[in-house]
Amino acid sequence: MIRTRMAVAAVLALSLVAACGRSAGTGKSTSGLTDPLKGLQTTTPAGTKPVSAITWAVYRDVNSIDPIFAFDYPENTAVSLMCESLLRQSATGEVGPGLATVSFPTPTSYVLKLKPGVHFWDGNHVTAADVVYSLGRAQSSKLGGFYTQVFTRVKSIDATAGDEVTITLKEPDYWLQGELASLPGVVIEKKFAEAQGKQYGTPGGGIMCTGAYKFKSFSPGVGVTAVGDPSYWDKAVKPLVGSILLKGVPDTAAFTAGLQTGSINGAFSYALSTLPQLQSSKNVTVTQGPGWLTDAFIVSSRTGVLKDLKVRQALSLALDRRGIINSVYKGAALIPRWISNPGSFGYGRSVFNDAYTKAPELKQDISAAKKLVEQAGATGQTLRIGTSSQLPSISAVAGAYQAAALAIGLKVKLKSVSANNFINFFIDPKARADIDGFMTVNYGDYADPAALLSTLVLPEGSQNYDGYDNKPMVALMNQARGTADPDKRAALIAQVEKLAIDDLPWIPSVQPTALTLTNKNLSGATASFSYMFAPWADHLGGVG
Repeated sequence: MIRTRMAVAAVLALSLVAACGRSAGTGKSTSGLTDPLKGLQTTTPAGTKPVSAITWAVYRDVNSIDPIFAFDYPENTAVSLMCESLLRQSATGEVGPGLATVSFPTPTSYVLKLKPGVHFWDGNHVTAADVVYSLGRAQSSKLGGFYTQVFTRVKSIDATAGDEVTITLKEPDYWLQGELASLPGVVIEKKFAEAQGKQYGTPGGGIMCTGAYKFKSFSPGVGVTAVGDPSYWDKAVKPLVGSILLKGVPDTAAFTAGLQTGSINGAFSYALSTLPQLQSSKNVTVTQGPGWLTDAFIVSSRTGVLKDLKVRQALSLALDRRGIINSVYKGAALIPRWISNPGSFGYGRSVFNDAYTKAPELKQDISAAKKLVEQAGATGQTLRIGTSSQLPSISAVAGAYQAAALAIGLKVKLKSVSANNFINFFIDPKARADIDGFMTVNYGDYADPAALLSTLVLPEGSQNYDGYDNKPMVALMNQARGTADPDKRAALIAQVEKLAIDDLPWIPSVQPTALTLTNKNLSGATASFSYMFAPWADHLGGVG
């Protein structure tokens, strides 16, 4: 269910600034574990003291705070700070009530019942009309938002009472509840948005949401400022931070120095080149949490050397994943068993964990990989890799694949483009015409392996670039989408993961974990990747 923009967002966040990515960890093996995420924290301890103002860094300036145009880390971080969705993802990834509760009277209907007393920052109560309007904006192809494909099984969205909305489906869709707990499910005030028109969510306008932190200002070159709302509708939450400035800090050195000196109070990150320096700093707290990210090699063509499964298997076998973890992630990732990160197990967790830990860890075996290449008759053939020498992390991972290919008897041709043009591998078929694959760091909108898998294994998937069509996998995916029982749905997706790791439509490199960086005197931020889609600062405050 992830749009092409999600691939774009993932690569931009990794590549444009290696210092402001999203991960940390120990580079640990998951061998023998019943819980592959053991030792990772989903939250940091709640803050206890008021703080007048903080600066929270993002890797570049925020472009929009309109939820339907939130397409990358800076935008998601801003929207999830201030706005709330109909359903909500917890720090551990489970979907539960948000602004509404949900019931399923029939397999083809969702009934959303608004919680009583919920109001926007201006005091106006949230109504069913606001919900219908918000979902309609997300669904509209005319507005050009990034979430229209979320609603492909939706027949109608209607206000069936003042506080009730009914979504009628063409066929059952249990993936939709995850999307309603993410950016497509964010509720905004209809009256305010209509008055703002095209200025909504831009520096020239504003937004009207329901979160514990309300919008104050949006100034290009300065950042987005939100302030605590003392009249927040949920009285169990007391915002302790007076003002939060989200500021773009693209320079690694400035970012690192800012955290150490206190001019930057916090950030979310991965693939952070200065991670060891910050871990040893007496002024910075580094918290490692579950990630939903997968660092992978996208197989974008099956007309070349990768059309043979044995060659794809050989390339995976030859890859030095431990080296990638140590050099690119500074220990901040896991060795994979599936394409999807185990941090994305937001439901059916025991089913997923059992299947995942029984799956073999991807190991390096150059000798076996050479034999596979020989069996395929591919020795001496050329692997064409899309990369960019201007993007350190992308270049480093591409170099690891180059080394793996050379070690097993393949030739390698690198197509290096500028940092700005690397995005074209995702969005322009002409840019992919003369390569076999390229790098990505990808994720889903909610904690479900299917959220990422659907983009690459379904024929209509937004990241299915090579016409991949494995009919047993497609059948399992569609069956899972219509399966109400979470454990049964998880079991179906686990089968897809097994087929995918055998057939390698993508080659998973490593599984990044999530990284939260704060000053020693600040705590309470969400530490898992759910910060991208749900309020992450509700319990932020001073400590010590």
